[in-house]
Amino acid sequence: MSDTKELKLEALLAPMEEEMEFFFSSFFGTSIPSIYREEICWKPPTDVYETASDFVVILELAQMKPEEISITYQNGVLFIRGVRKAVPPSEQRRYHKMEIHFGPFERKIAIPGDVDIDALSASYKDGFLEIRLPKIQTQVSGTLDIEVS
Repeated sequence: MSDTKELKLEALLAPMEEEMEFFFSSFFGTSIPSIYREEICWKPPTDVYETASDFVVILELAQMKPEEISITYQNGVLFIRGVRKAVPPSEQRRYHKMEIHFGPFERKIAIPGDVDIDALSASYKDGFLEIRLPKIQTQVSGTLDIEVS
């Protein structure tokens, strides 16, 4: 299988993996490590939507700096990786609930269309990373005569 097909297949299977992790988290009260990855990664909450001109990906990444985030687009798949460092507590703590994840994270998102890779952009504000992937605009204008052979 080619690298492109493997990347797209892996990104398409990611939602199923997320559903399985959600099931185990809800059922057993804890999250299990990812089935497909050797390294244990957390997954930041993510929104993916499409406008008339762009595909847009938004991730919630509180307490991170832009230089701690890596974004790569390859063969129709967007990779977002980084490490959120834990802040050492200034006092002794006994947790009753702990849902804020620290350590390495990774998201792989299949983008369902062609994008203008020269115009990709990312911005980080108030704990949210927004990645805009402009669609390739193919416009047919004018009149085209087609000969029948």
